[in-house]
Amino acid sequence: MADEQDTGAVRVSMRDIYQEVQRQGRLLEKIANSLPDSEEKIEDHEIRLRRLEQRMWQAIGGFGILAAVLGPVMAMVTK
Repeated sequence: MADEQDTGAVRVSMRDIYQEVQRQGRLLEKIANSLPDSEEKIEDHEIRLRRLEQRMWQAIGGFGILAAVLGPVMAMVTK
């Protein structure tokens, strides 16, 4: 009797789940294959960030030395 009434319920079988997982796997493989050089781009980006960080610390050190040298020089000039 309960089977005769339409309750709007959806039945999903294990076969449906398996087919969907297989479809998602194929889709993911297509996406991965369309981006073959992403590993190289990520590695290049890491190298560029490291260089930028090194230059930043070099600039901070240079400004620190410049401030240490110019402070006494400016004091002598303004006397």
